[in-house]
Amino acid sequence: MQTIVRNSLISRRGLQQILSLPEEDVVYVSLLEILAKFQDIKQFASEIHTEIHLIKPTLKILGYSYESKPKYFNDSIKGPDVALFATEADRDRTSPLWGTPEYYMNTLGVLLLKRFGRNLEEGVSGFYLEFENRIPSYQLFYFLKNTKTPWGILTNGKQWMLMKKPLAFETRVFSVDLEEAIETNDRDALHLFCKIFSVNGLSTVVPELQEAERQSLVDRLTDKKASLRNTTAGFRKKTEVFPRIVGGLSDLFAEDIFTSTRAYLTENDVYVAKRTTPPNTIDEFNIADITSYLLNKKGSSPVIDPERIFLHARPEELTKDDLLAMRVLDMTPGFGNVTTQLVDGIAYLSFILPYRDRNTFVAQWENEKALKRYILQRILYGIEKSHVAYDILQYAMQHRYGTEADNYRFGNPLIGMSLSDIAPHVDTRNQMGLFSKNPLDILKDVSKMYRQYFSLSDKIKEDMAVKEELASQLNVYCQRIRDVMDLITATYFSKAIDERKIHESLLMLDSDNASWDSHVSRDWFAEAKRIARRNGFFHLEIEFPFLVDGAFDYIFVQPSLTHIWEDPFPLPEVTKAHIKRGMTYLKPEGTMVLILDRPDEGLLTELSRSKRYNTRAEENIILLRKKKMA
Repeated sequence: MQTIVRNSLISRRGLQQILSLPEEDVVYVSLLEILAKFQDIKQFASEIHTEIHLIKPTLKILGYSYESKPKYFNDSIKGPDVALFATEADRDRTSPLWGTPEYYMNTLGVLLLKRFGRNLEEGVSGFYLEFENRIPSYQLFYFLKNTKTPWGILTNGKQWMLMKKPLAFETRVFSVDLEEAIETNDRDALHLFCKIFSVNGLSTVVPELQEAERQSLVDRLTDKKASLRNTTAGFRKKTEVFPRIVGGLSDLFAEDIFTSTRAYLTENDVYVAKRTTPPNTIDEFNIADITSYLLNKKGSSPVIDPERIFLHARPEELTKDDLLAMRVLDMTPGFGNVTTQLVDGIAYLSFILPYRDRNTFVAQWENEKALKRYILQRILYGIEKSHVAYDILQYAMQHRYGTEADNYRFGNPLIGMSLSDIAPHVDTRNQMGLFSKNPLDILKDVSKMYRQYFSLSDKIKEDMAVKEELASQLNVYCQRIRDVMDLITATYFSKAIDERKIHESLLMLDSDNASWDSHVSRDWFAEAKRIARRNGFFHLEIEFPFLVDGAFDYIFVQPSLTHIWEDPFPLPEVTKAHIKRGMTYLKPEGTMVLILDRPDEGLLTELSRSKRYNTRAEENIILLRKKKMA
């Protein structure tokens, strides 16, 4: 049944409860008859054929009263194809209000239909009737966000997709391949279709099931959080209590989520063992939010509106091309709850934005799965200071989007330095050796090499050969520069390192491999590297090389984010620390987004006094932009 049913809307336990409901043979037989008759015309069936001979007859046996209107267009966007009602009386009473918010408020759901077999997760090339040619699942998403109806059904006759009105930008769906279920005689899939997609399913069965599961999950999380608080009472002492915490969570998470997880707690390196999966696990679609609730001091995760944030600066001129060329840094991703909102929000916003050129079509951007992978791999960057949170984040991304967050790194974004900070440590008074290269010249060469590297093509054979050679040289230089930056930063943690040793290390940057390996094997250098690993020293240009000649368009920060094993810091101080660190890597016209648990007038007032930044507050976020210098 896994290939026939795709589900992120109902838990596995919920599906079993629905399957235990009695079958309705009349509905099942009628459905088989409709599908059998349609087989004769499906090869040439247009959207109209699919609607008349398959979809509307199926809606009747599912118990719906429905109403459809002529397909007129307004600004290239038409309304839903069909409005669904529980009874004829509801339809008759509501019909005069067609198209108004009050009309959709009185519907049980809306239906969007496509020609038989059309891919529901891919757009179609072309620029006429642009909205109609884009990703069908996002068309339904658009209708649900802009109407007051609770349910949406998207179908091409073969595949039936159910979507609940989203609270944010998530796309929660339950999908059944009806034709394949018939061909393989998958009675479970057909039984689920009849029970879930029917009038009784949308009005009673699914809502009651979701409410019961929601309350059950709330109770479980409340009990688990209370036990975690008791377990972590002495957590900041030298102890190995963390594995017991994870063991206590094993009945909430999948088997491999904490496998090989590593956490740095005070001076201890704690390794978490593999746990056993219980029979009933939670809905992994929301693993990031649930983990945040359990393992963050503040509890539930904040909700943001990416559409409003990205459109506030230039709402009229922003295009799809502009949006998908941005680079966005999440300085405090935690377990990935904000990351999922950014991925879903950017994907949805790209759907409603036009291309810069009207006749443009990028296939990767018009496929929901490929688009979200593109966002994770090309747009979003992140720095997470906790190994536990980092591992859970990657698990959540892999489960939800089918790919890890390639540009997310482990480290503490507040502890580290930039390439420009190295210059003051170069001793310009001493004469360089005959074969020694000035460290400042090495830094300039690295910048030039990166510019050349990013300018070369991955498709031209000659360019690829040059890139391979440059990558090898850059790898050596960047590793050594990182080591020296760690050495410099470690001076704040250890008195065993002085300026003389830093000067010596800088002069060794261009040495041969044997000399460098001998140099870094010294006790004081090895100690500096241990300090760096323990504290997560992070150097942005080394980890994100495009910063050598670029910057971020947006930086997101949750200044009050604190995991349960951490001591909280005063909000104003930690906010200023993130601003000071992040603004260095923000474009002049870029925006820093401070995400708060709730509006904070005191913090807003303090930030508003700044002579360097313009401040704007919207609900639980504060937007900072650099002031233009006169």
